[in-house]
Amino acid sequence: MSKRYIFGLGLGLTLALCLVFGLVTIFGFSSSASAQLPDYNHELQRITEEIRLLNLINGLELSKEQTEFIIQKAKEAEQLRAKLLEEMNNGNPQIPKALDTFRELRVILLKGENIPDDLKAQTHKANLLTKEMTLKYQNQISQLAFQIKEILQPHQLCALENYVPCLIPPKPWAYGQEDSSEAGVKRLTRVREIPAPVFEKNKGEIAARVIQQMKIHLPRGYILDEEAEKQWIISLLEKARSLSEEDFAIDSTELVEKLKLRYAPPKIPVDITVKIERFLLNPEIISLLKSKLDGAEV
Repeated sequence: MSKRYIFGLGLGLTLALCLVFGLVTIFGFSSSASAQLPDYNHELQRITEEIRLLNLINGLELSKEQTEFIIQKAKEAEQLRAKLLEEMNNGNPQIPKALDTFRELRVILLKGENIPDDLKAQTHKANLLTKEMTLKYQNQISQLAFQIKEILQPHQLCALENYVPCLIPPKPWAYGQEDSSEAGVKRLTRVREIPAPVFEKNKGEIAARVIQQMKIHLPRGYILDEEAEKQWIISLLEKARSLSEEDFAIDSTELVEKLKLRYAPPKIPVDITVKIERFLLNPEIISLLKSKLDGAEV
């Protein structure tokens, strides 16, 4: 058997093991390694997640009835997680056999030996079992998310669709979103105020600083032609400087948006129910919404 084939089966095994052992992460349980981390690390992760969720909750401006409904659905999601985890641990007699199959295959792959045909068949069967279990769970969670979607108003769905997790929203009406164009317009205004000789001497350095700021928003590993970008930014700055006061007042926001759009990661269309699953069916949402209700009733 070729090493390429063995490698391919090894990759398949890795994916299968991720489905089985990855459930630990999906259902909110930490591994033994993460359990050994300092308490403050766990607390930091927990509280930052809560802050991001609170930004979303505040922005959605949920009614009392909506809040109570989401709490109920989040509890049902917790029950589904517990039910599936119980089935994985104790309720399904095929799971231990599947794990034994994966362990046996792992040993063979470590040794670089040929994989018996019967073990290949057992591996495919075990992999199918884990996929079917997680798919059944996912379908039920998706139904809960759809029910929440049905009770949200159009403006709330729009807010949820555009929500970007953050710690401090820049504006009360722009929670979760990145820096508004207002700060960019102020920077362009300062660039316009620089005397012409000073700007000509330092425009390359100014453009380089802009690039460093924009690189923060690029995906990790993204290769940027900095020299070409520097020339593009310089042309944009020169455009801003050439405008009259009246034209700059009209066009400045568009210039800033053009700059932001050039370095913004591509926005992938996502079904809104996926965001509902991630945020409004998050286990942490229950206590946060209850606290908001208690605060409203005081």
